[in-house]
Amino acid sequence: MNWLSVCLFVSLFICPAALRAEYRNWTNAEGKNVDAELIKVDGDTVTFRLRSGSTTVYAQSKLSEADRDYIAKNPPSAASTQTTTAAKTPTTTAAPTVSADRKAKWQTKMAKAQEEAKKTGLPILVLFTGTSWCPYCVKLEAAVFSKKEFSTFADKNLVLLKLEFGPGGNTNDKAEKKLQSDFGVKGFPTYFLADAAATKLAQGGYNDGITPESFAAWVTSAPKSK
Repeated sequence: MNWLSVCLFVSLFICPAALRAEYRNWTNAEGKNVDAELIKVDGDTVTFRLRSGSTTVYAQSKLSEADRDYIAKNPPSAASTQTTTAAKTPTTTAAPTVSADRKAKWQTKMAKAQEEAKKTGLPILVLFTGTSWCPYCVKLEAAVFSKKEFSTFADKNLVLLKLEFGPGGNTNDKAEKKLQSDFGVKGFPTYFLADAAATKLAQGGYNDGITPESFAAWVTSAPKSK
C-alpha cells in the first residue's frame, strides 16, 4: 500500500470515527440516569441526543460531578456537532426538544395540548375514554396508562390529552363533541396520535394483552406526519 492509499484510508475511516459523538450513561445529582450523546454545550446548558433521535436540554450544574468533569475534558467540537446533526436530523422536520426532567401530564383541552406539542415537537396522544361507565376503558387504564413504564415513555415522547365522556359516549362539552366528530370516534376507548395541528396520524384501541411496551412500540412505528 503506497503513501497516498494510506492517507485516503485514514481520511475515510479514522477521521470520521473520531468526529462521531458517543452514547454514554449520564447521571444527575438525584441519581437518575439517561443514555444519550452530548452534542452541544452552551454555558450551563447542555444538549443531549437520546437514542430515540429526540434532543433534550439540561443544566450542567445538575449533572453528577463525574459527568461535569467528563464534559470539561471532552467538549463537543463544532465539527462533531455538525456531523452528527447532519447525519441524524432530517432537514425538513425539527427533532423534538424536551427537557430531561419533563413530566408528561394529562391535558383536558385540545388547545393546551396543541400549545405543548408546538413547544416540544412531540405528537399528541388523544384519548377518548369513559372510565366511569366503560369496562374496556378501565382495563386500558389499568393495563397501560396507570403504569410507571408508560409514564416514563410519555415524559420523553408524548403530549397527553384525555377526554372523559359520559355513558354512551355523551358529553355536554361542545368542544369535546366536535373533537369526537372530527376524529370519527365510533366506540370507547379509542385513542389517536395527532400532530400539533390536530391532524390524525394513527388510531388504536384496547386489546387483550396490551402493555406499556406494546403501546410504546405502536407510538414509535406510527407516521410522524401526513
